[in-house]
Amino acid sequence: MEKKERIQWLAVLRGLNILLVVMVHIQLIDMSTGENHAFCNIVNAPFHAIRMPLFIFISGGLLYLSRIRKNIPVLDLYKDKCQRILIPFVFFVVVYYLLKVIFNQFSKTPIEVSIGNFLESFVYYRGHSSQPLWFLAVLMFMMLLYPLFVELCKKSYSMIAFFIFSCAIFFIDADANSRWNVFSILLLQKYLVFFFSGIFFFRFRLYEYIGKPYVAIGLVVLYGVSLYCYYIPLLTSFIGILMMCALCLNIARYMPNLFSSYREYIFQIYLMSLPFQNFVELILWRCLFYNEQLFFLFFILNLLSGLLIPVLISKIVERCPVRIVRLCFGLT
Repeated sequence: MEKKERIQWLAVLRGLNILLVVMVHIQLIDMSTGENHAFCNIVNAPFHAIRMPLFIFISGGLLYLSRIRKNIPVLDLYKDKCQRILIPFVFFVVVYYLLKVIFNQFSKTPIEVSIGNFLESFVYYRGHSSQPLWFLAVLMFMMLLYPLFVELCKKSYSMIAFFIFSCAIFFIDADANSRWNVFSILLLQKYLVFFFSGIFFFRFRLYEYIGKPYVAIGLVVLYGVSLYCYYIPLLTSFIGILMMCALCLNIARYMPNLFSSYREYIFQIYLMSLPFQNFVELILWRCLFYNEQLFFLFFILNLLSGLLIPVLISKIVERCPVRIVRLCFGLT
């Protein structure tokens, strides 16, 4: 497979993945039941097993393609990831907390406004304003393992052994609510396997075996059977990830620019989408324009606000001459 084609299908995959991530955050309450509208749950249900595993799988794959394969020195990698992950993390912990304070009365999960709660939000995420940022903390832990991944990639049997190890620890029942779960470190045992699978997938060029249309169709059928008939958490997620890769390999041949309006800013979309989606839900939908006949209009509005407003902000910030401002938004 040509390098250009590989990059195109991966870009399409990233665009599709962030679309699914934004879509799962759409909340439009049905006032007659007090619950999220049934359509939101129905349209998201098939992707629960793959949405975040795929996001982390892609992160591992990109680490291999952009760093491990090129033998980037460890200290250079650490410096780069501190700028690209830790600076945006600190900045958006503050932003999310301030937004929560300002709109606390509208929030579905109001917080205690105090210095202690603010400081805790840098360390513990569940139940805090920083809950959406858990991914950055987990991703940073993955990046700290970079020297290990470099060594593992030198020998096939080492990679296979570590893959088996990461699969085994996936089934450990760690308490995500534990006070020991600082910086969401206990989530490593759930997501390390997907991150390393991304490295494994691109290290052995496994995409070369799933690019045919009949393979994609077969994986779609297999995923459906696995999801609805014989659900096994890790296996179903792996089948789903392979399915998404196979579909995008085929889609990219005919529509290489699919999702091009936003797919270069998936990190910024992850960081910024929720506040705008919450505004559509809590202010526009609940307080101002609630009407069941307008549901699908607001569903699309919620989705587009989560995808496109962060892109617009990112393009504005990219023009800022102050580098630290760009780094706060994950831009260089």
